Amino acid sequence: MCWNCGCMMPEDDHGNPDNITTESLRKAARAGGPETIHKLMDNLNKIYRSKVEGTPIDKKPI
Repeated sequence: MCWNCGCMMPEDDHGNPDNITTESLRKAARAGGPETIHKLMDNLNKIYRSKVEGTPIDKKPI
């Protein structure tokens, strides 16, 4: 879905390299140490739940 927009096309960046694709996730996983996208997503969720959820940044417009 370009993971951030919700279009359900995970490989399509819609011409904007700032959109997150599956390849972006693979690169981030390789750079940060997780061996799989699943582990990367688990790490992202843990950080969101412990550091962002319910804080002012959680509701702040991007």
